[in-house]
Amino acid sequence: MRIRLIAAAGATAAALTLGSALPATADSHADVAAAKRVVKKVKVYQDANFSNRNTTFTENMKNLKKDGWNDTISSAENLGNRTVTFYQHKNYTGATLTLKPHHKEAHFGHHANMSDATSSVEFG
Repeated sequence: MRIRLIAAAGATAAALTLGSALPATADSHADVAAAKRVVKKVKVYQDANFSNRNTTFTENMKNLKKDGWNDTISSAENLGNRTVTFYQHKNYTGATLTLKPHHKEAHFGHHANMSDATSSVEFG
């Protein structure tokens, strides 16, 4: 009987100790998961210096002709935490311009073969 009481007291103490530690551990896991969350988000603009018509892409676009953005992008802001590459031709081919996470390019015309020439967009 005494052994059962000691074992029960030990189990209760262990449960209380673990129970108080779990929320902190769960919170730190949530923080790590949030930090690792993939954010694919690029805002593109029709004209240089982030002006005129704009839209935001959150997924790979292998042919911008379908969306009315083929050969019209002149500036962009990478709002996500993944690299984004702009390709001269559809299906991710031709000349490229890559933006690192949280970087922007005010004028695609400063890059060879990319002035109003983007036909596909891919996140890394």
